[in-house]
Amino acid sequence: MTKKLFSLLLASISMIGMIVAQNITLEGYVFEENNRGYLNAVEVLILDNTSRAVIQKTMSNKEGYYSASVPIGKELVVKLSRDLYFPKEEVVSTVGKTASEKVYVKSQMDRKPGYIFDVTLAEAGNSNNRDAISGAKIEVYNNTLDKETLVLENLEEPNFDVTFERGNHYTVLIRKEGFFNKRLEAYVDVEGCILCFEGVGTVEPGVSDVMSRGFQMGSVLANIELEPAQIGRTIVIENIYYDYNDSSIRPDAAAELDKLTGVLVDNPSIILELGSHTDSRGGDESNMKLSQERADAVVDHIITKGKISPTRLKAQGYGETQPVNDCDKRRKKCSEAEHAANRRTSLRVLGFEEHDPYADKSLKEILTEERLMREIENSGVIEVPKDGAPPKN
Repeated sequence: MTKKLFSLLLASISMIGMIVAQNITLEGYVFEENNRGYLNAVEVLILDNTSRAVIQKTMSNKEGYYSASVPIGKELVVKLSRDLYFPKEEVVSTVGKTASEKVYVKSQMDRKPGYIFDVTLAEAGNSNNRDAISGAKIEVYNNTLDKETLVLENLEEPNFDVTFERGNHYTVLIRKEGFFNKRLEAYVDVEGCILCFEGVGTVEPGVSDVMSRGFQMGSVLANIELEPAQIGRTIVIENIYYDYNDSSIRPDAAAELDKLTGVLVDNPSIILELGSHTDSRGGDESNMKLSQERADAVVDHIITKGKISPTRLKAQGYGETQPVNDCDKRRKKCSEAEHAANRRTSLRVLGFEEHDPYADKSLKEILTEERLMREIENSGVIEVPKDGAPPKN
């Protein structure tokens, strides 16, 4: 009886050894179409081609490589999936293979229609050697699908990229201590707009593949400058024009002031001076009076349009007292361009409120509050999301 048990035990061990020996190593690489590079974080499912039962599950690494132990004598399916790419299936056979062999799979995945938004952050200024900015908080929110797309709490490098899929509206918020918050709106194949931005500075096309494939996919390189938010810092606002000897806000100036309103909304703790300047033509007193009227008109427009607290804006007219060139009353002849350079509107950082309402809020929370406030303004009725709360104000 003991010998029989011993024999059965040996047979069982032998059978286990045979089962183990019937496995083979499958190695694979996943790369992007047109050999743009290997893909990491691809989910790899290995299925039985007949039963579709899952045999193995793994992920590709940063070199696009993965490996798995699979049975010999099977028809298998390698199923690949990754965000922003079309799923892929490859049929692999281990029939006739031995345990000493390996099976190799090299798979190409096609990116879904959309655009890679490749951003470089730098400090605003005229120097060609501007300081790159690292340590920023980056958030991207898909308004169309109502979900977060990207959250980077402390970006180690001055570069990041995100893929925008067609048919979606995205909001990008960039925050860095000591700088103005920067918000961008991206519309991707929405209402006839192939790829439109609001709020972005310089947008440059990619070298080779921007807007390829019939405007369905490509890359966009964006150099985004952040303005330092330092007390005393002055920023000239471009394209704020007035009719001669008039302080009324023209329609073209109103469009530019709406952008300024957005800056104040995105930076709710900053207190600013709005300065208005004239050229040297006309009397000193009349120029001072006119510039103050223009500054007052701009501040009133922003407060009314953007629901900005009056305590956050100060209107200051400077008349002709601060020219940016030597085109003053002592110089008799000046070109129109020189006069125009002195007729400007500027912002100066005066200080900061004690509490920043955005400090502890995510972009998702900020957008939700803004939506709720719009509902109140438009209808007087507010819809509070499930498990949510109305805005405190």
